[in-house]
Amino acid sequence: MSQSSAAHNGKPTREGGYTAEEYVRRPDHTPQTGQDEPQKYILALHTDLVHHKAVTALRNAHFPANINKLSAHVALFRALPGSQLSTIQDSILHIVQHHNPFPISTGEPFLMAHGVGLHAHVEPAKDIFRTLKDQWGGFLSKQDQSFRAHYTIQNKVQSSVAQKCFEDIRSGPDRFEGSTGTVTGLSLYLYDRGYWTLKHTYPFSVEKEVENTQVVDGKDEEKWPSLGASTASN
Repeated sequence: MSQSSAAHNGKPTREGGYTAEEYVRRPDHTPQTGQDEPQKYILALHTDLVHHKAVTALRNAHFPANINKLSAHVALFRALPGSQLSTIQDSILHIVQHHNPFPISTGEPFLMAHGVGLHAHVEPAKDIFRTLKDQWGGFLSKQDQSFRAHYTIQNKVQSSVAQKCFEDIRSGPDRFEGSTGTVTGLSLYLYDRGYWTLKHTYPFSVEKEVENTQVVDGKDEEKWPSLGASTASN
């Protein structure tokens, strides 16, 4: 699943991370539609619950608690324009009909500018990204022109904190043994001033689309674990 569409325009001001007032949207995170886009959407991979919980537990252990309002996620696109929502939904509906669920596994950690990421091995997702990019390239943000499958485990911290997290996950006492799972579909979220609201979950081929305005219904939670009703983007 996934998950940086809101970012700070400078460096951390303290060890604990940034305040909400310090978040701004960078120009390269803005859709290229030539108009203001008050509604923006995120498209993320949707995985099975066991894998989702394993990576989320790792994130919860290292992400600054005061700004950690999002479960672990792998985002394909982070700033899809609301003015193109009909086109976006049509493309997603078409592509999920041509894919079956496929495996995902975690790889090695890596240092980010202000945190730590965890590589995700998920080759079919790259094909999905390329197909959708070809269809949406005219309005994608600069950030959404490329895709590196990963989970953000820690962000918005001092470099010394990130270095310790990286070493612990890689070879320290908190070494992460890895997790494998299954990508079962795609989920579309509405970005709202730093928060994500689940709008639709699109299962691959064999399932019906699940439509939602808040969270996946409890009876479907095992099949379709959500990132949460209102969750901050990181």
